[in-house]
Amino acid sequence: MAEWTGQSPKKGKRGRDRSLSRGVTLIEVMLAAAIFALMVMALFEGIAVSARIARENAEYLQADAYAFDLAWKRYNESYGALRNFVPASSPERVVDEEIVEDAAPLLYRPGSSAVSHTTLTRVTDPSDGATEMGILISVDVEWGPSGDRRQLSSTHRAVVFKGGSEDG
Repeated sequence: MAEWTGQSPKKGKRGRDRSLSRGVTLIEVMLAAAIFALMVMALFEGIAVSARIARENAEYLQADAYAFDLAWKRYNESYGALRNFVPASSPERVVDEEIVEDAAPLLYRPGSSAVSHTTLTRVTDPSDGATEMGILISVDVEWGPSGDRRQLSSTHRAVVFKGGSEDG
């Protein structure tokens, strides 16, 4: 057993015991490492969420552009061609087309195809209901795996009138 000599240990300029402040304890190092690990995990999770949101936004923009192109393509067809396309017995006709990789690469995934639904609807005069005024064009786009299917509905609509073409 060590003997007490009555001498105090060496003190620093501020009167603290220098032997106690020489290093960092293991508990302090472990606490700092745990805080750092939590911050890194939160950073990586934030990056993953940001990447997912960016991909989804790119897909929605691609779907919107594709729907606009389809609506514009139908809009520029002649009224006679559109009228013949919609059967006389039905007020509307839905045309489903599979979207290929060349047309919309962000929406195309092997095994889960993207589909556009172009709806052509006869527009009649509201006063008598029998006089045909034009044809309404509405395009919806659907894509993604079956469990997580996304849809952009009726974003682009146009009405082609008998006397010419007007935006609706």
